[in-house]
Amino acid sequence: MSLPIEQVVALYSLLLTPIPQLVAIGLPVSTLDVLGTLRLALAVKQIKHSLRLKAARQAVKNNGPNVVAMSQKVENMNVGADTSLATIWSMFVIVYGGELLISSFVSEPPSFFTSSTGLIMFTLGHVIVEQGFKYAPSLLPIQQNLKWELPFAILDAMTRSALLCSITPPFILGHRLATVRDSPQALLLCGLLNANAGFFLVNTFSMLSPGGWAVQTPPELQPWGWTSLDILVAPTMTALFATLTHSQSVWRDAHVQATSYMGYGALNGNATISTSEKSVGGGTAGPFDEESARAICAIVLMGLFSGRAIKDFGGLPALSRMIGIEPIQQKVKTQ
Repeated sequence: MSLPIEQVVALYSLLLTPIPQLVAIGLPVSTLDVLGTLRLALAVKQIKHSLRLKAARQAVKNNGPNVVAMSQKVENMNVGADTSLATIWSMFVIVYGGELLISSFVSEPPSFFTSSTGLIMFTLGHVIVEQGFKYAPSLLPIQQNLKWELPFAILDAMTRSALLCSITPPFILGHRLATVRDSPQALLLCGLLNANAGFFLVNTFSMLSPGGWAVQTPPELQPWGWTSLDILVAPTMTALFATLTHSQSVWRDAHVQATSYMGYGALNGNATISTSEKSVGGGTAGPFDEESARAICAIVLMGLFSGRAIKDFGGLPALSRMIGIEPIQQKVKTQ
């Protein structure tokens, strides 16, 4: 079964086209940028609501049944400082925390130093989501559920692949030092930090907690926290992209070795095989173009993120109910 690479490449081309109306007002952003921004703003809103629920349950547990009636409507509880400015700041840390660390390592200014587009976009995203919950609360889910998280998994896969395949590699591959440009360790660390350092900082300082900021051990450093899918896929997808595109010598050699075992053409970007890469026996693996490699990474992430959504929100029975298929019940024979 072949992968729908061309279809995903075409979808990326459509979603990454700048929106003329926004370009006209000085915001050169694409549809994928807008969708990713709104998705992040909604996710932050949902996380904060989940933490408020947890705090309310803890208050009921600690104070007994006398506060049960007061905690029925959690959205009306005043559990601590919760301002729009604090939420927007948390979004900035999530988005730019990893980039800020990487920039300090490679001696390059972060993007928000020279462009305010991202800062404006994430601020507007927060405002739009907040107003959506205020004036049309039934249109958006305040709690995560399979009905919403399954399609969001597709969007998350595309934005994550864009981050790991288009935004992150140039930090290393375009570096002025050859030792950095050809360092697989630098490339993998860059992918890991850019995708996860922001949330790591937010979790460390409890920035989304309804009770205010406090230092804590982030989930990533708790037992088995390193097994989080978000942690694992960042360096893995960065490595896959580098392997498919021959971005560094280590990954080019790995690609050649892989195809020698799996068969020529199994992982071959045959549209871009150069003469120098052909051998007498038939040829070695040619690199994929960056758009196709990014599409392959996105397809892999679509499967992983969709599987996580199904697992976290009820498993296959919940999926069956969502699509209208009743679970098969075994009949018990009576005598």
